[in-house]
Amino acid sequence: MKATIDREGWIALGHDVQKQLGVQPGDDVFLENRGDEWVIKAAKPGTGLCMEGNVLVHPGTWVTPSGDPVAADRDERMEQLSQGLSQ
Repeated sequence: MKATIDREGWIALGHDVQKQLGVQPGDDVFLENRGDEWVIKAAKPGTGLCMEGNVLVHPGTWVTPSGDPVAADRDERMEQLSQGLSQ
């Protein structure tokens, strides 16, 4: 998206951008420098929701499971059962 800086040094964010950031006029935003680019983030915690086209979506997060929790529970239960049988 292209924006223009006015004479006072302000950049106006379009309605769609404001909606995606979850901000409205008067809200604060953070500007973050990442090398040769700047990122705009809402200062208040967001809901994680954003607009894609005309649909409100949650981008989700990917959690990498550590091990197989079902197998770990099964193994633990089998150990408990085998100890009970040997007594």
